[in-house]
Amino acid sequence: MDKPLGLYLHIPFCKSKCAYCDFYTLPHSEEKMDAYTDALIRHVEEVAPRCAAHRVDTVYFGGGTPSYLGEKRLIRLIKTVKKRFHIAPDAEITLEANPDSAGDWKALRALRKAGFNRLSLGVQAADDALLRRIGRIHSWEQVLSAAAAAGMAGFDNMSLDLIYGLPDQTLEAWQETLRAATALE
Repeated sequence: MDKPLGLYLHIPFCKSKCAYCDFYTLPHSEEKMDAYTDALIRHVEEVAPRCAAHRVDTVYFGGGTPSYLGEKRLIRLIKTVKKRFHIAPDAEITLEANPDSAGDWKALRALRKAGFNRLSLGVQAADDALLRRIGRIHSWEQVLSAAAAAGMAGFDNMSLDLIYGLPDQTLEAWQETLRAATALE
């Protein structure tokens, strides 16, 4: 059981499809979330026995917008992963989140207690007008709220996804995004 293994669980749901996104996503498909969660749990249970010789050192919930799936479904998924795989005690378990769906510190705390220990926020830029031009539905204010909520929930391992070279993005706008992001500490 010394062979390391990383798990990636794709959560395809989004509130809307961003103009630059090439990932498989299901915007406006909330009615499919329960069935998808059930199918993903069955798949995890089916695959896990083939991985018995492995120690999982990384679990990554990506997408789409995994946080949009909701805390209850995410907790069911992480509990299944933890039950079926040999998870290393120091494994990094990441949840991708958009700022508009990560502002509830109580929900984030429940996710943290369930085992998620890293949060990756899809920020992209600090300029609200630029965010709207690329189809993002959050604002910089929501980034601030999500970062504060993550801290209150106990997340001390957090990353921010930023994009350089967006249409009409000036060097000054990029520098402002970097300054604003680093100010979040």
